[in-house]
This record gives sequence, C-alpha cells and structure tokens, in this order.
Amino acid sequence: MRKSKSRSKARVAAAAGLTTGAVGAALLVAPSAAFAAVTVSPPVVGVGGRVTVVDTDGVTLTTGSNTTANRVFVLTAPGTVAPVCASTLPVASATVLAATQTGVTSSDVTKTVSFDSPAGATAGTNGQAKRYVACFYDDDTSARQGNQNGYSFYVGTVPALNPAVGLTGGGNTVGITTATNVFTGIATIGAQFVTDNCPTTFGAPAAGVAATVTKTGDAAASVVVPASVTSTTAVPTKYNLCFYNGVASTSPFVSGSVYTASQLALSQTVGPYGGGNNIDVTSPEPFLAGLDAPGVLFTAAACPAEYDDDTAEVPAAADRIRKVTNNRLAVTVPSGAADPGTTLAPWNLCIYQNSTDDGGAPGVVSALVASYPYRVTTVQTAVGISPKAGPSLGGSIITVTGTAFPTEPGSITATLGGVPLTEITPISATAFTARTPQRAPANGVALVTTTAGGSHTLLNAYSFTSALVANPKTAPNTRAIDVIVNGIGFESAAWSATVGTGAHIFLVKGNYSSAAVNGAAYRANPAVADCGKVLVLSDSELVCRLDLTKRLDTAGETVLRAAPKYGAAIDFKITTGSRVLTAGAATTFDQSDVGKAVIDTAATPLIPAGTVISAVYSDTEAIMSNPASGTVSANDNTTITVAGSTDTKVVAVTTNIGGGTEMNLAGITPVLTSATDAGKFIAGTGIPAAGTTVYTIAGGGATAVMRNTANSADVVATAAGTVNAVISSGYTVVPEGAYNLQYVSNAALNAVHVDPSYVQSSVSSASTFTVSSF
Repeated sequence: MRKSKSRSKARVAAAAGLTTGAVGAALLVAPSAAFAAVTVSPPVVGVGGRVTVVDTDGVTLTTGSNTTANRVFVLTAPGTVAPVCASTLPVASATVLAATQTGVTSSDVTKTVSFDSPAGATAGTNGQAKRYVACFYDDDTSARQGNQNGYSFYVGTVPALNPAVGLTGGGNTVGITTATNVFTGIATIGAQFVTDNCPTTFGAPAAGVAATVTKTGDAAASVVVPASVTSTTAVPTKYNLCFYNGVASTSPFVSGSVYTASQLALSQTVGPYGGGNNIDVTSPEPFLAGLDAPGVLFTAAACPAEYDDDTAEVPAAADRIRKVTNNRLAVTVPSGAADPGTTLAPWNLCIYQNSTDDGGAPGVVSALVASYPYRVTTVQTAVGISPKAGPSLGGSIITVTGTAFPTEPGSITATLGGVPLTEITPISATAFTARTPQRAPANGVALVTTTAGGSHTLLNAYSFTSALVANPKTAPNTRAIDVIVNGIGFESAAWSATVGTGAHIFLVKGNYSSAAVNGAAYRANPAVADCGKVLVLSDSELVCRLDLTKRLDTAGETVLRAAPKYGAAIDFKITTGSRVLTAGAATTFDQSDVGKAVIDTAATPLIPAGTVISAVYSDTEAIMSNPASGTVSANDNTTITVAGSTDTKVVAVTTNIGGGTEMNLAGITPVLTSATDAGKFIAGTGIPAAGTTVYTIAGGGATAVMRNTANSADVVATAAGTVNAVISSGYTVVPEGAYNLQYVSNAALNAVHVDPSYVQSSVSSASTFTVSSF
C-alpha cells in the first residue's frame, strides 16, 4: 500500500534539475538558460504533433483538461501588428485553425498548455519547418489568455538523432536523418545547441553554441557536439538542436530536434522489461564521492527528488548495486516494468545518496544525485527470412521479418549459421535487411538476432548453397583441361574418386538432381562429366581435371564406353538431304548415343566428316548434326558406323589371315601403334561387332590381333578380304553446348532425400561452362 506523503514538489524540483543533497549541491548546478520565461517544445512537430507551451511570465491560463481547458486557435498567417491574437474567441477559417479541444490540457499552476497541432497546419517545402502561432482563450468567457502575440511553433519533418542522448562536454558525433529531403538546396547547414527556443534566424550564436555540420545528403547529415553542451544537474539537460539554411545571421530556421546531455554514460540504454541485465554507469564527474551505499530506482515517471520506493518506483536490490569508483556504478536492472508490447517504453534510472525512504520524516534525506533516460522492450522475435537460401560466398541481401525489432541504427546484431550478418538496416519494428556472410554450405542454419531486449533463435532459417566460380569457362571436347574453382567449404568436403559416392564437382546440363527415378535405378538429372582429380588449394579454391572426351552414362555413375554400332548389324538408312538416321530392329538408339560420331567408311562418303548425333527421338530415330549428301538404303548400309568419339581412324585391313585372328595392316595410313590404338574398338565388314578390340599390334604396325573384351577370347573374322574399318576409343565425348559446374556433397543415388547434411551449389552465371568444338 502506498505511504501517505506528498511528492509533488519534489518531482517538480527534480524535473528542474534541483537536488537537496550536499554532494549533489556541490556538483549539480542548473544552467541559467533553463529558466526561460516562455518555452515552446519540441522545436518542430510533425503534422498533428503535440505542442507544449510553458509561460511563467505571470499570464493567466485556465486549469483543466479537454473541454474545460483553454481553447487553442492556430494562425496560419499571423502578421506583425501587435496584438497578433484577437482579444476574444475568433471564428475558425482558412487562416484561423481550431485545435481539437479533446486534445488540449492546460494549467494555471504550472503555466502550461498542451495541444495537438490541427491537421491544416502542414510542413513547408521538402518538409522544412513552417511557422504558426497559437492563441489561447478562456473556455468559459472566451477572453484571450497568455501572451497577446501568441506563441510561435513549427510544423515540419522532425530529424531523427542517433544518438539522441550524449555525455556532458560533447565531442561526440550525432547522425541526423530525415524522412523528407529537408536539406535540399542547402549548401551549408548552420546548427546551434540552445536550452531556449530555437531562434528564427541563425543570428550570432554565443561561443561554443554553434556546431559543425557535415551534409551527406538531402536527408542526412552529421554534427559534432560542441564542448559547451554540458549537464551539471541530477536530471539530464535538454537542448534544442536547431538547423538553418546557412550560417549567415539572417539564415532562416529549417528544422530542429531535441538532444539531451547527461552526466552519465550507460553501457546499455535499452533492456528487457523483465530486467536481470547488468548496466555499467560511468561519468567524467565523481558523482558518487562521499557515498558508500547509493540507492537506485527505476521509474516510468520523472525521478523523485528524494529516494521513494513506493508503487510508482521499482528499486534495485541493495546487493545488486555496486559502487566501483567515485565515477562508476554497476547495477542489475530489477523487474517491474510493464510489457511494452512491440514498442519501446520510457523508464528512468535514478541514483540517490542512499536507499532510505524518509517516509515523510523530517531530517531524513536521500537526494537525487544523477539520472538517465532508460527504455525497456520485449525480446524481439524473427519469424522468417526472404529469400530462404543463397550462395555460400555470401553478399546476398535478405529481409528478416518478425516483431519488436528496434529501429535505431546499430541496435540489432545477428548471426546466420554462427557467422555475423553485415549491413543490418532496420526498416520497421517488424523487419530489417542485412547482407549474408561467407559460410560453408549448409541446409537450414539458425538465425540468432540480438538486441538490448535479449536474443532470439529462429531454427531452420536459411540454407547456404555452394556457388561456384569457374575458370576457364569454355573448352573443346577433344581433351581434358584443368579448371580453377572458387567456392566455400572445400577443405571439409569428403572428396571421392568414385563417381557415385562422396563429394564431386560435376558438369551438369541444367540443375543436378540425384533423386531416384525409373524404378530407383537412375538419377533424375545426372552429371554429364566429372571434374575429378581434385586438388584443394584452400577452403575457397581448388583445381580439378575435366575430361570432356569422356561422358558419364545415363545413370550418372560410370564413364560411358561402348562398342561402335555398325551398319551391317543395325541396318542404318538415310535419305538425301535429311539429318534423320534410322536404325533397324537389330539395335536401337538411346540417350547415351547423343554426342557419338556417325562415320561413313565408303570411298565416297555420304555423311560429312565430323558429324555427330545431336539428339535421339526414339529407339529407331536419331538426329545428326549434318545432313546426308546421298541416300543410303538397306543394300549398302554396311558403310555406316556409330562410334563413341570423333577421334577415330578409318583404315583398310585384310581379315582372316593366319587362322582368322590376325589382320594385315601393311601399308595402311595412318599406322596403328600399341601406345595409341591397343584396346580400341574396331568395326567393319567381316569383323564381329560385339565388342571387338585391337588387342596386340606387331611388326611395327604390320599386323594386329583382335580380341573380345567381354570374354578375353581372340576374335575370328567372319569373312576374308580387305575392308575399311573404323577404330575408335569407344568413349563418348561431352556434346557441345552450355552446362553448369556444380558442387555436390554426396553423389550417391537419392542423397538429396536421404542425406540430412546434403548440399549442392546453385546454378549461376559464374558457374556456366560451355563445351565447344574448338
């Protein structure tokens, strides 16, 4: 239950910066300018903003609130002839605006009138301050009250200051931002700190009052607080920071805001309403000199002039208050503030000589020594990120949505997957933007946001995809090349030499997918080639070898190598001028044939050299890259071979010599050698087409033995005679076209669904790779 005692005078004294303690009296002296007879605050209000007028010059005002208070009328063009305000209640018009009476409060005791600026009072050009005059009238008699020339106030865009509170003695830099382009057309911004009303022109500011302003844009600037901006009172001293269009004496006032100077500096000026956080309070002044056990209160009202732990105040526990030095105090914030919801709620930290509440007893005093504005808030919550994924190289802009985010610059820190976000920019209490960091690829990492209210964790918030940068970005399919790849997380990857397991850099048509299809036998979109023999140079760089002469099979697990499809067994047919290659029932086409060479071994070829299969339409139809120059019918189909690679040799050989396994190669061009041709497939009339290879070469290339690789048995020719035979590696080259290089953490079939730590790189322009013919 609240004790019965009067605190009204004490609160008024505290608000004026007075103290009754011996230490406080020695240290705290209010600046004389704070006792101006007439003050209008704040220096600028937004449209509809609240204005408070204090006039202690002995004027008469009506005590009351709302309908019983003074009536307020606002002049839009007041003129200069005194008196400006009519002697009796005027009639509202375009130039005389009536303030909403339900928003008016006034007091003849404190000599104050507060009102909401009427909607018709608007800002000036670009949101610059526009002057209006308020006139007061008695609610009952309609007689004019207060100053007969009224009270000037300004409507415009109110600059936001960061910080809005600073340590006595200045020297710090304050950032200034405005919602409109207030500083448009102003080459030099004049500024001065005053404890009175902002002068209408820059004038001749007293020494130490004018400030240096740096304009950084039409809506932004910064100011260095001069050393004369001080506070010697227990209650922080409020200054009007006034801005002008220039520094000449006649430069007009354009805008202003409130800046507060305090003896104290707090390590944390905003905290959770539940308390429990520790605050380090410091000062350049020995504000605790002579005090052994200072008391601390937190209150939503003005600090009492004397220690008062009644229901309106929340005391800090005595064992949670520590005097460190005469200039430093540590305190744990108590709980007791109301839940502010999604906004910041004002509180005040009040420091006293001790923690004794006099209870109204005479001679017992614990005077206010120092104070500082403090705010409480709820712990913010993050509910989502957009987009939810981005490259592990970082640099992406994301938007975080949630609740109770502070909007002051620098008030939010956050980590994504344990790595700090950068360029955090508050948008509103429900959103902020940030730039993602560089991090190893991972799925569903957590977002941790931290403010003065505490920390909040959003699980499964974001995925870092491995974005690759490849160099070179193009190569022909006639050789293997080394590719330098940049990304993140290479040192921790489980690289494997086996295509179907572990980490790989794959060449892919489109976007790689290991999802099982076709009876769980194939990948939905397998790799076309593997950039193998990986050499990791750092966590963000590696070199791998991309062999474009060898294509992976349609399952994406092994290098594709198959015997040539020979005309005699397949019954190929082609029509003059057509690119359609038709196969008979003996053998069919499939997608593994794309990229294979089509070779006509006739003396006069009907298919141009370098022709490959560019597409397979059906089991019996394939599309060639070049049209035929003549018609091939069933009775002369033995001239066509579909070989694995364009890197082939067409040679004239004589079969069925020496028991049938040897071929006479004497005099043929080019000459076969053991180093380049042993193990290659050979196809031609009289040579069995089921996997026949050149096994051994003897006599300097004069003879060769054929063997079937499937059963390791020598092959006997089915007919004797000299024929043109095709010798090829059996490997299928990677077809020409545009591909992507992608990192895959696990190349196993269906790993995308069964491996919880599976990641793969995203497709981007930096990862595009072109296979060319040259």
